[in-house]
Amino acid sequence: MRAKIVLLGAVMATVASGAVQAADQVLLRAREGAAAMLRGQYDRAVALYDEALGTPDVSKFVQASIYSDRGVAKWHMKNTKEAIDDFNESIQLAPDNAIVYNNRGNALMDLGHPEEAIKDFDRAIALDPSYGAAYNNRGNAYATLQNYDAAFQSFRKATALLSTTAAPYNGRGRAHAERERYHAAVRDLSHALKLDPKSAAAYRNRATANFELGKYAAAAEDATQALDLEPEHDKAKLLMLRARSYAAEGAFREGVADFDKVLDIEPDNMDAFAERGELLAKNKRYDAAIGDFNKVLELEPKNVKAYALRGETKMFDRRPDEGYIDVNIAILLAPDDPLALRIRGNIYEAQKRTENAIADYQRALAKDPFQEESRAALERLGAPMPVATGKPVGPAVAGWVINEKAPGRFAATNPDYRGVSVDMEMFGDGQPKILAWDQLKGAQSGLGLLKYDAGNANGEGQLEYVAIVDTKKRQVLSIEPERWGDKSAIWTWKTASLSVTDPDGNISDVELRPERSQAAPVARRRRDDGGGFFGFAQQQPQRKTNRKRARRNSGGQNSNPLGWLFR
Repeated sequence: MRAKIVLLGAVMATVASGAVQAADQVLLRAREGAAAMLRGQYDRAVALYDEALGTPDVSKFVQASIYSDRGVAKWHMKNTKEAIDDFNESIQLAPDNAIVYNNRGNALMDLGHPEEAIKDFDRAIALDPSYGAAYNNRGNAYATLQNYDAAFQSFRKATALLSTTAAPYNGRGRAHAERERYHAAVRDLSHALKLDPKSAAAYRNRATANFELGKYAAAAEDATQALDLEPEHDKAKLLMLRARSYAAEGAFREGVADFDKVLDIEPDNMDAFAERGELLAKNKRYDAAIGDFNKVLELEPKNVKAYALRGETKMFDRRPDEGYIDVNIAILLAPDDPLALRIRGNIYEAQKRTENAIADYQRALAKDPFQEESRAALERLGAPMPVATGKPVGPAVAGWVINEKAPGRFAATNPDYRGVSVDMEMFGDGQPKILAWDQLKGAQSGLGLLKYDAGNANGEGQLEYVAIVDTKKRQVLSIEPERWGDKSAIWTWKTASLSVTDPDGNISDVELRPERSQAAPVARRRRDDGGGFFGFAQQQPQRKTNRKRARRNSGGQNSNPLGWLFR
């Protein structure tokens, strides 16, 4: 889609400019060549351009245009090297045509030379600073080199110049995702899909971002849309992502079916065997699960995860002593593996060896502070949490503390909201800093706003973002911009949703929760009240309604494979 959008525009531009100066015969052939291009008859177009170039006394300007168009036709025919030769000829004859540099840059990308392509896109932009396609294509080149910060800046410029085109928003969303800014990625990719509902690339990228955010149903739906639009593109990868999403949602049959499809395509995919085995075990298909873990160990005899999960499956099957052997092999292979330590802790607990279980849970949690299973186990046993070895990033604010979960990756947690971890998406240099925590009232009761410093960006100053936290559901609904330097975002609150317009003018809609049937207090953006960074106007309900007491749901003894152990 990138190349078609840009290159066909070049055809029409050069024909128009050549029409003024060329002889009648040249003009006729050039027009016929352009028409053949638009019909997809590229070999016919090349023949017509050959005839036009063979006409005597053709001016250099007209020749340059025809060489450029013939290069586009050859590029479409996958004759990329010949296309570059034509672009070179065009540049020799008319070195100030931005379109030809952009065309040659695209051809160089296809040949696997992104560094050289960037030089051509730079030249195109220098000649025409408003050339949005060149910015977009340069973003793709930087992304190929995994320079996602530079890619983001190019895509950002492209979105400003091509505000009604999906491609740059898709590119910027992908750059966000590669920098692990998944909320920002979903925001851009959703905008791309509003502009082009049939963008398979945007669905693929949003599926990945939604999965990383734990929005598994949305991830599965996006993967399905992408597969429907382009059934063979990244098929195994998308099926794997959808299978994982189904598994996380507890959709057993759908998950197994997709893992089966992955293994039909990639018979030695160890991750598919391991994760299908895990799903089978959680649904009490213990023999089938063990068969999958055995297959992984055939492919890789020292696979730590397979030993650990096979041990866990045997524990589920009430064979904890056999499981203990497997998980000990896993720990011999990787003494500090948090998964294996947690599973051995479960087995120790099943064997009534409580002190050993606590020791393993503490070791697992020390290695992975975000492993909720070990944290819950220690709470269940009334045991102390391991002492945090890392120094918090900055002081606590209203109980919120930031820790560096991995190099350059930060998360905020609060002991008052167990299970909530706010990944601090960084958009500039430096470390995050919590600025404020506001708990909402009225219709938004149960929501909180965690405002933080998201780094310093050259040319824009300090960046401030806000994480919208649902403290009841223990999830982060979105992370939205509040301020870029001296430019503020506009927050518009409704009862069940929020609209945020960033300083670039891009709008993001955040669904908060289903609207209540009665009128309720509505949070409103307050410009300057001096009492926190958000203020609220109260809209009183017209009448009171009685609330029925919700029935408690015990969940049943068989809802969890470990129910026999922990009930």
